[in-house]
Amino acid sequence: MTQALSRKFILRAGSHWADTAYKMLLESLDKISIENLMSAQLIYDYALRVGNFAQAFMLGGLTARMAQALQINLEYSTDVLCQEPGHNLSVTAREGRRRLMWSCFVTDALLGSGVDQLMLVDESDVKIQLPCNERKFLEGTSCITRTLNGTVLGFLPSEAIPPNPDENMGLMAYFIQHIRVRKQVLRYIKHLDTARSPWLADSEFAILDKACNDWYDSLPINLQFTASTIYARKASSQLGALVLLHCAHHQTLCDLYRLGAPALFKLRSAIEFPPEQSEFLRKLQWDLYEAAKALAAILGEAERHGSYILSDTWLPSITYDSSRIMLYYLTQLIDPREQDSKDLVLQTIPYLQSNIRALKAMQALNAVSEPLCNAAETMLRRLGAEAEIVGPSRNIIPDDPYLPDPEDGNRQSPPGIPAQSAPDYVLNPLSIYRMARKTIPERHAPERIASSATSGVHQPSDVSPPTLHPGADELMFFTSDLGWAWQPAETALGSGMERTGLHPWVGGTQLQDTDPEQVSWGQNFPFIS
Repeated sequence: MTQALSRKFILRAGSHWADTAYKMLLESLDKISIENLMSAQLIYDYALRVGNFAQAFMLGGLTARMAQALQINLEYSTDVLCQEPGHNLSVTAREGRRRLMWSCFVTDALLGSGVDQLMLVDESDVKIQLPCNERKFLEGTSCITRTLNGTVLGFLPSEAIPPNPDENMGLMAYFIQHIRVRKQVLRYIKHLDTARSPWLADSEFAILDKACNDWYDSLPINLQFTASTIYARKASSQLGALVLLHCAHHQTLCDLYRLGAPALFKLRSAIEFPPEQSEFLRKLQWDLYEAAKALAAILGEAERHGSYILSDTWLPSITYDSSRIMLYYLTQLIDPREQDSKDLVLQTIPYLQSNIRALKAMQALNAVSEPLCNAAETMLRRLGAEAEIVGPSRNIIPDDPYLPDPEDGNRQSPPGIPAQSAPDYVLNPLSIYRMARKTIPERHAPERIASSATSGVHQPSDVSPPTLHPGADELMFFTSDLGWAWQPAETALGSGMERTGLHPWVGGTQLQDTDPEQVSWGQNFPFIS
């Protein structure tokens, strides 16, 4: 007799496989090969899924170094169309290597989160074309696509270049293009102190806002989030990838528009908006709310098609962030006592409830989903019943829910001495990098936090330092401080770009209740396709 397995059982099901693969990888560390690099990428994804961020951080560096050693950042040969006789690598193998390199690029970009010091793959060094669409890949048909900078490979003969290389590109290619824009947005957010005022027409904000929307407008019809596309992508087992593509776009907009909510995101160099720019600020805050609501609508539609559509490891924290932004807007950025605001609250509650359903659906797929779901439910309860709107002074968004590092408490630079720069102080305390640092028994930490008097960096007066009580939920760190320099979501890109089926370590939903270490799933998990 079969019975439904618990969520924890399902999450543990791949642990023996992952441990064995990890040991095998480390034992053959000096044997750099395509197969070992593919394995490292899969183990990285698993580490994120089960919450082993220290292992994921180290594997991210390993995959970057292996890719550099293999030189898969370069085309295998100038014979891209495989027309010359005697070539010893098939069209499919060459395309597989391109996809492997691009997956390393995406991993490095999301791990670094716009901090140059933490990124090992420079996009200017990736001199291969973007992945082709799935039909050509499965058929083994050679073709020409664009490179990341929008051109074609410079060594191609003019007669080989198709009239429209975009026709040969698929979902993964457009996702990679977006990641490039996302890197620029995150890097901008970290350097607001040197950026031009966002309301200026030639500001970095205006340029990036246009880049985000230009990318979105460039999506072909078969990649737009419409009813017909949803049906077609679900039939071809690509709906999960389509959902991720559109969620990534709206999440990046949230990251860009966070300028309008410095207290929510704890921006270190928050921009002061003069009274004459109040209309610009209100629009910025509304756009932030609208991007968060768009996320909820996409995730709600995805959940309706089955939990396996939400299997990507990025989605739990994206979902939670969507709720957090909407609730902050409703309770802190508008007056909820006004009738228009009350109507907006009533219109938003279904989106908040939909996000909670999505988080519940993801609990068997990702270790962080359950605490994020609990936090989202708590916030919704604080909002009150539909007929009871909270007052404007009540903040229902949880305070910074992570415990401060005791070593960080009193680090101040002596007057006149500039602070040393370290990623610790521009990243969320529970980012992959900082979580890995916390596992080191003896940490060399000469860095100092510059005081506001000596650093010259404006600190918003309405932002207080993190305060938390011991014993707080260990995963409630997703509830705040996301805007200093890092979003938890940025670390959690799944490895099933064009796949909606459950990952091998998730398995089925109905199995004999046996020891998960003894379960053999018998699935062949293709690399990013």
